[in-house]
Amino acid sequence: MMCLVYTTWMSCRGVGNGLISVIRARGWRYLLLALIDVEACTLVTFSHQFTSLAGIQLLDCVAIPVALALSCLVLGVRYRMVHIVGVSVSLMGVGCLVWAGIDDNRDPATTGKNHLVGDMLCLGGAVFFSITTVLQELTVKTVDIIEYLGMIGFFGTILCGMQTATLESLKLESFQWNNVPVITFLIVYCITQFVFFSLVPVILFESGATALQLALLTADSFNVLSGMLVHQYKFHALYFVSYTLTMTGIYIYAIKRTPMSSNSRRQHTEPTAPDYRDVILRHMSHPDVGEVEMATSSGMSGVSGTLDVRTSTLGSEKETMDATSIPPSVSSDTAFTSFYGSYYD
Repeated sequence: MMCLVYTTWMSCRGVGNGLISVIRARGWRYLLLALIDVEACTLVTFSHQFTSLAGIQLLDCVAIPVALALSCLVLGVRYRMVHIVGVSVSLMGVGCLVWAGIDDNRDPATTGKNHLVGDMLCLGGAVFFSITTVLQELTVKTVDIIEYLGMIGFFGTILCGMQTATLESLKLESFQWNNVPVITFLIVYCITQFVFFSLVPVILFESGATALQLALLTADSFNVLSGMLVHQYKFHALYFVSYTLTMTGIYIYAIKRTPMSSNSRRQHTEPTAPDYRDVILRHMSHPDVGEVEMATSSGMSGVSGTLDVRTSTLGSEKETMDATSIPPSVSSDTAFTSFYGSYYD
């Protein structure tokens, strides 16, 4: 659905921001990000077949310290004591959830070696998911959200199709496509995932990867609620304690915004208007070219004016060109430089 909506939307955009232009400029970076994202979802999904829900909830917490470390190293985020306290309180909530005894409802098939395999799959998926959220935050703060969703939808669809054809071909052949309840659940699942992945970039842009990881901890409480309704989990008073601690930790974390280093702030500020006079002199090699003047409505503070090129032999004739028609990539000062390359590449 992401490919159908956002990739199509991106393909209809103008030259420079279209699908083909972005693929040529930085397509391999989006391919790498889509690969990590797809494998993170795959590992966590497969882990449900081997381990218990409590084990998955506990191991998912590994994504939080990994996201903290990567945010410091990659994004230059500087956490304060209030953020550490908020994370600690949220993790205490998850501990209460596991302590509540969900593990007693484990299926016999999830013991022994199978349980270890499931734990390793969940652990790998949590690490991959933390990596992809940090890279997603870097992306949405470097390029626009539509480009990110369109490219992830494009490459993600290709990778998911290849992986499904390789690993799940036999299951697809035996699947009963006339089973209305199962098809209904799949449709609801696809719509839910589409809404989730559409909102994640907005949350990352406004709050960051660590805040997203903390917010996702509340999903554990809703997992327990659904388990009580579907799988007959036993009710425990610590469920309320867990949810309260998790929400309290998120509130404490959000009291203060996470400061960023000066280098990271420079990447996210509006680029200054470049001086194009040297560029014109370098590109115009005609022997009759003389004086070059740049006239803008606001002096050197804008690029929306015109360039008057006066030649010494043509008298009063002028050749006027719009300053905005000059490719911004000629000046390295106009580009956002990051893992995803120049915005104008």
